[in-house]
Amino acid sequence: MKNFVFISIILSALLCSCDESFLDQDKPLVSTEAVIFTDAKKTEMALLGLYTTLKGNNCDFMGGKTYIVFDAIGDDLMDLDPNGVTLFNTFIMQVMPTTTENGLAWYYGYLAINRANVFIESMEAFKTSEIIGSDLAKQYIAEAKFVRALAYYYLVQLYSQPYKLNKTAKAIPLRLTAIKENGHSNQACTTNAKIYETILNDLSDAEIKVLPASASIKSRATQAAALMLKMRVYMNMENWQAAISAGEAISGYQLVADVAAQFATPFYTNESIFSFSQSSNDRPNTQRSPWEYYSTGKIWVIDKKGGVMSKPNYSLAKDKRVIAFDKDGILLKFPNTDKLNWIPIFRFAETKLNLAECYAQTNGREADARTALSDVRRRSIAVADDPLDISALSGAALKEAISNERRLEFLGEGIRGIDIRRKGEPFVKAGSPISGPINVTPDSPFAIWPIPEDERVNNSLWDQLEP
Repeated sequence: MKNFVFISIILSALLCSCDESFLDQDKPLVSTEAVIFTDAKKTEMALLGLYTTLKGNNCDFMGGKTYIVFDAIGDDLMDLDPNGVTLFNTFIMQVMPTTTENGLAWYYGYLAINRANVFIESMEAFKTSEIIGSDLAKQYIAEAKFVRALAYYYLVQLYSQPYKLNKTAKAIPLRLTAIKENGHSNQACTTNAKIYETILNDLSDAEIKVLPASASIKSRATQAAALMLKMRVYMNMENWQAAISAGEAISGYQLVADVAAQFATPFYTNESIFSFSQSSNDRPNTQRSPWEYYSTGKIWVIDKKGGVMSKPNYSLAKDKRVIAFDKDGILLKFPNTDKLNWIPIFRFAETKLNLAECYAQTNGREADARTALSDVRRRSIAVADDPLDISALSGAALKEAISNERRLEFLGEGIRGIDIRRKGEPFVKAGSPISGPINVTPDSPFAIWPIPEDERVNNSLWDQLEP
């Protein structure tokens, strides 16, 4: 793993949303950790930089390209462009150590992790709490841990077998100590179980408690955002009751009447829990924007022959989602607004459908599952226009309906690929005219990504498992 100068955190924040007066100060680019973490404003700027790092430079990580990866490995969209730069290798499940998107995901994922580690250690080393107050210091550290947990969550989805299939499988390196200089890149991999344990530690009740409870905060960690991540982790582990407890603790949000509203200016609503913001100074570069991939019809289109919209009840003409987001197979969820669309990570519709799935997996709670499923589906299609009778669903049929609803509701939002992985299912795709059918079993070496070449070069322990 490459090493990074901490001042770049500050620069990332400046590119995103900082007060211009900082740029006018003498020698703004020669700050040291001692200067940053003994100044309240600069400490906050460093924290904001962690979120910018999660997005990736030019939105190479979860602000764009890697976000799209999680639908590219799914089965509801298809790639019409054989260009390897636009995720064709991901679509055909042939990612190699040197594949572009592989290196980018690893680099920016671990960059976010390392910067979070540096931030946490520096807050403690320079006693920043004495400057900004104990409560705010605890919040900042909890936010940094949320960033670290989110980065680890997405990395482990790409580079390790599903927890369901093998919780002791070799996963990825666990780095919880800041790397500030050369010579500290060697780190063996750890197991699925250890990565998930670490994520849950970063999302402990004590950490969540000190995060803001306000539902008006959309692009920073809140209690609800942390609970949503915690819920996803427990669902991966099939700990349904723990996932239910996390989901039921989320309050202050609601499904908006118009499903398209959350994808129009200002790109967030009362349904939005956590999104990556974008601005004129912080937008995706070419081949990184969801708009460029989905809304032009030149790279990715909806798979209406093999995907969820090939199913009878999931392409209904009066479904608001179909009306708003589907035009001749083109996904219009991310409008062309100079590439400034916010990237939704967690929204309340997912809370509902997560709960629906967890209830359906729990004895005696099918009625609750049907209610949660109905809440999301009835927002977009009325009973009179819907041949699907939710009230009659039970058992396997109910679980399948919830799965299909997730696929339609979150089409293009980076969830389908994650759902396939966590369930330990095969990747079965109708494919595209240039790929043909694709069928990769969950135990295939192509079902997960190999550790990228740069890591192999810089980390001599990359292929080992910690004892």
